[in-house]
Amino acid sequence: MVDAKEIMKKDKEYLAAVYSRKPIVVYEGKGAIVKDLKGQEYIDCLSGISVVNAGHTPERLVKAGTEQMRRLWHCSGLYYSVPQTLLAEKLASIAPGALRKSFFCNSGAEAVEGAVKLAMKFAVSEGRTGAGVIALEGSFHGRLALSLTLTGQAKYKKGFGTFANHPGVVHAPAPYCYRCPLSYPDCGVECARKVEDIIKYHTTGDVAAMIVEPVMGEGGIVVPPDGYHAEVQKICHDHEILFIADEVQTGFGRTGKMFAIEHSGVVPDMMTMAKPIASGMPLSACVAKAEILDSAVAGHLFTTGGSPICCAAALATIDVIKKEKLVENAANIGDYFMQQLQELKARSKIVGDVRGKGMILGIEFVKDRKTKEPASIETPKLCYRAWEKGIVIGYMGLHSNIIEITPPLNLTKEDVDLAVKILSESIEDVEQGRVTDETIARYKGW
Repeated sequence: MVDAKEIMKKDKEYLAAVYSRKPIVVYEGKGAIVKDLKGQEYIDCLSGISVVNAGHTPERLVKAGTEQMRRLWHCSGLYYSVPQTLLAEKLASIAPGALRKSFFCNSGAEAVEGAVKLAMKFAVSEGRTGAGVIALEGSFHGRLALSLTLTGQAKYKKGFGTFANHPGVVHAPAPYCYRCPLSYPDCGVECARKVEDIIKYHTTGDVAAMIVEPVMGEGGIVVPPDGYHAEVQKICHDHEILFIADEVQTGFGRTGKMFAIEHSGVVPDMMTMAKPIASGMPLSACVAKAEILDSAVAGHLFTTGGSPICCAAALATIDVIKKEKLVENAANIGDYFMQQLQELKARSKIVGDVRGKGMILGIEFVKDRKTKEPASIETPKLCYRAWEKGIVIGYMGLHSNIIEITPPLNLTKEDVDLAVKILSESIEDVEQGRVTDETIARYKGW
């Protein structure tokens, strides 16, 4: 068996330091459980950053992938492909409203950039310039040039010069109710109405698209207030702006509906998806109204986008999600998880807010509940203690003070009870000063 220290040493020697590694060498997984090289089990409350919605290594998926591998690995977009065509048909059947046509690529960032590119092409086909794009403050849409520009967080752009400075991109206020400057709910949905001002004062007035995450992920698991998406979409359509829902993290049952935007009753013009679409195989998609994608020209393609293997895996993933009723489980177990976290909040001094939908949940930690000063030092310590005790979680947000909980959708009540117990113990350890800098240093040097 390979030694964990040896893997970590080789990782440091041969891999670029672009990953924020956690102190676990994950070796195998099944369902909602992963194991490290020593055989220690962890409840996976991160699912590879919202990827393995159908759980780790479900048999249907393994079978579908291996059968397709034996049949055909790759044929490129120059030819018809059975799995790709069947997947496009399947996505049209499960996507909301009139979203009918798809294009495939490899990653969420590619899907986002492709969606914006084709939105601009559609604007030109309608006789406009479509030079502008609106995103949200605090958002996350990817790490390529345009998608990083769309991302509304400076920490991801720092040190990259003009790489993340695509022309025409502006940002609107985020619907972050816990830190609303106007004191929600008294403000109504003023953050949505601000989009009108953004168009008027910060663009040329000719905007191709606005892109939003139905539930903001890296920005802190921010759930918009009721009516937000409907108001934003109305403003967009009044100005002939396409409304794009970025479902890269929230799609395929994560929030208790197949797609998170469905909670609002809003049907977007375009929708991006990736991460869980093929359970971690490199695949992403943009699904849109037919007239939008019909404006595209031949040549907008990615050589390996929509590969037969990945599309077969995606079809199997959707099949598992439906047959095992994982969307319903995400809603039910997600509600139970939220209830337990609310009780945890009542017992803790440093839990400022608990929020989310289904199985995308966030816990925001603060030094003081009145001032809401972010607990940016305590939160990483809490994560290290929780990893030590046996759950996989991550911290994120603008101030690195929010724990993200995005487990596989086949999580059970027993898993939740154990995870909350470990979280509660870890929070108590941090509050009592039992997690020191030396604790973290030990893990970082493991």
